[in-house]
Amino acid sequence: MTKRYVVKPLGEGQVLQAYPLVQTAVPHLTLEQWTGYAESLYGKRRTVKGGAGVMSAQNPDGYIYGIYCHEVDTDIKHGRVLKVSNLVTAHLYDSAGIMDRMIDSMIDKARDSGCVAVQVDLPEEAGRGPQLIEGTANMLRGAGYRLASVALCRPVDKK
Repeated sequence: MTKRYVVKPLGEGQVLQAYPLVQTAVPHLTLEQWTGYAESLYGKRRTVKGGAGVMSAQNPDGYIYGIYCHEVDTDIKHGRVLKVSNLVTAHLYDSAGIMDRMIDSMIDKARDSGCVAVQVDLPEEAGRGPQLIEGTANMLRGAGYRLASVALCRPVDKK
């Protein structure tokens, strides 16, 4: 079943189409926040060596069943890395197949961008949606990923 999906850059005209999928991982995200975030990545694609953007797992008809956002960065420990965030798949019978294709795509994208590692940020909210974060983490571990850091986040108080 996995050959049914191709992972390719999300077209700027497909940002709205991807919004419901993104919302499964980040339910409080507004449409304006999503489009602004995606636009900022498209802007970085032109200015950051190696680029930035949104990749999507699509079927032959162009329906989006998975996405991840990526950006090339420099890590003090690893050097040049592909930072991946907002990794989410639709809750389907073949979610594992979709995730397999996206995991392969992340490695390909890192190689093409001259990166030595891939860092994946799994948001806490992903565990509340239909895709359990434990399943995603287990698939990543099975693909050779290991725990390299822990991210904690605290909102800044508004004055």
